[in-house]
Amino acid sequence: MKPLAETALYSFYFRSFILRKKRLDHDLVLRRIRKKGIASVAFIVSSLPMWRGQGLLDLLLKDSRFKVSVMLLPFASYSSHEKEECLQNIHAYFAGKGIPVEDLGKRDCPEQYLREVLNPDILFYPQQYYWLYENGLDSFKFEDKLLCFIPYSLNIINEPWIFNQRFSNVAWRLFYPTPFDKEAAEKYALNKGQNVRVVGNPTADLFLANSHVYAWKSQEKVKKKIIWAPHFSIEEGGFIYRGSFLLIYNEMLQIAKRYRDHFQFVFKPHPRLATELYKHPDWGKERTNAYYQEWAVGENTQLETGSYIDLFMTSDAMIHDCVSFTAEYHYSHNPTFFFTTNIEQTERQLNTLGLNALHAHYIGSETQDIIDFLENVVLNGNDSMKDTRQAFFNHYLLPIDGRSVAENIHQEIVTSIWN
Repeated sequence: MKPLAETALYSFYFRSFILRKKRLDHDLVLRRIRKKGIASVAFIVSSLPMWRGQGLLDLLLKDSRFKVSVMLLPFASYSSHEKEECLQNIHAYFAGKGIPVEDLGKRDCPEQYLREVLNPDILFYPQQYYWLYENGLDSFKFEDKLLCFIPYSLNIINEPWIFNQRFSNVAWRLFYPTPFDKEAAEKYALNKGQNVRVVGNPTADLFLANSHVYAWKSQEKVKKKIIWAPHFSIEEGGFIYRGSFLLIYNEMLQIAKRYRDHFQFVFKPHPRLATELYKHPDWGKERTNAYYQEWAVGENTQLETGSYIDLFMTSDAMIHDCVSFTAEYHYSHNPTFFFTTNIEQTERQLNTLGLNALHAHYIGSETQDIIDFLENVVLNGNDSMKDTRQAFFNHYLLPIDGRSVAENIHQEIVTSIWN
């Protein structure tokens, strides 16, 4: 994907006309909110593991100045099976919190319903890319609203286009986690990052909660709890290539069985991994489902496809090759292993934050490296990276100003509208 501005002429046109029009749209919405005294806010939720708005949602529900709606809408790229599973997980999550939700995909005219019935003043999208949805529900259809975005993970990728997409430029507010994001937006975005507010990592509110639900199968004795989280990019080429799943999928099952007296394992695949395996000529739906099921029913194994906060915070270690987890797992303070057959390529893709997060990992490219990590570091406690992880946590992950991210976002919205 390329940055928005291909030429100096287009850059001038975008700044002079499109951005000016969007600012006028924003002003009209703000005046309308102030006149009626209440702001209508809608959250689009597409994946439970990516949902980062709960803290803010809770605050808005308690604030009489806001009317809040939650819309469920899985990504268009999901298979029918994944969409069904996704909706079940999200419904169960919000039902447990007593929060009513609307399945937007089941509406006959979902675009009309969102625009004319709900008619939100403020609209949160879960990602800032286009062509995520069908039926006219992509964000470019609603640029006359106050579009907002909360990233579901820390950005550790060294790619300017992330900060210079159309959504990034026309949105009302981008609630970014770190000063690195703001600096990058000021450098690369056509609007010079004027809509960026640094509020901290929203996941931190969840990771740093006082208590967490135990997310593991009961065992006959206490065992070390290991997460294996492979990325979805299993084919060579493309923007990101990891490929570890196809290299070690069988070996990881064998390791789990071999060490069943010492470890229990969770298979935590990226939400898109099943979609990619369904399309793979050597896998397909039947083989993929059978493999997932083997993890689900094993004596000391389980499958987790939903939220991962409690899972992380009640684990002992993780093996992975996922971008977002590279920084986020450090909230657990536990040892973590990054599997890659090309560490130089991985490092080239990362920004300063990502490099520091990666270098607080144990890194390897062979099955024996994984076994050594499990035996020496996790089981025997020879954890030479402990101080490095703590230093990374202290420098990059501690909350801003001692406030929650939800409080920072809520205050920014209130101040921007009514101050």
